Amino acid sequence: MNRRSLLQQLALLSVGAAMLPSCLGDHSKPDLVLKNFKVDSDQEKLLAALTTTLIPTTSTPGAGDVSAHLFVLKMMDDCFSPEDQDKFFKGMRQLDNAARSTLGTSFAAAAGPRRESLLQTIDGGKMPGDELNFFYSIIKKQTILAYSSSSWFLTKVQVYELVPGRFHGCVPVQPQQKSTS
Repeated sequence: MNRRSLLQQLALLSVGAAMLPSCLGDHSKPDLVLKNFKVDSDQEKLLAALTTTLIPTTSTPGAGDVSAHLFVLKMMDDCFSPEDQDKFFKGMRQLDNAARSTLGTSFAAAAGPRRESLLQTIDGGKMPGDELNFFYSIIKKQTILAYSSSSWFLTKVQVYELVPGRFHGCVPVQPQQKSTS
């Protein structure tokens, strides 16, 4: 065996040994870890489906295209009290349980019109549960905020200009009229 092949095999072995812990690691870890709580993939899918149902993709991008569910989670982590966060996640579980009981499947797996009918029921106040209503009101407000503050919205729909605005250097000045008072 020559030195070159020995060095190649040694390099391959060291790369394999470095990658081995990632292959054997615990893959049941939460997908999204924030400062105050953890979100697993099922919860993230539910939030993504909910925000996409609230603002669907049409000829314009929807809430799913601007990642509104990640914005909602970040706002929940940074701006809400631990009690409100608990109510939020209890309401999320209640929404999924309500979807399973009325639709026969999870909210994320249900079709769009069936999701909309469930949300209309919740919005009409016909679904009991304080946490569910709290969750729905928060998610609705934060989804609208996420969409209306997205870069797409601020550059294509409502063009945002930084203060103080544009400079018009070549505008003739009109002489002021004297006030008669």
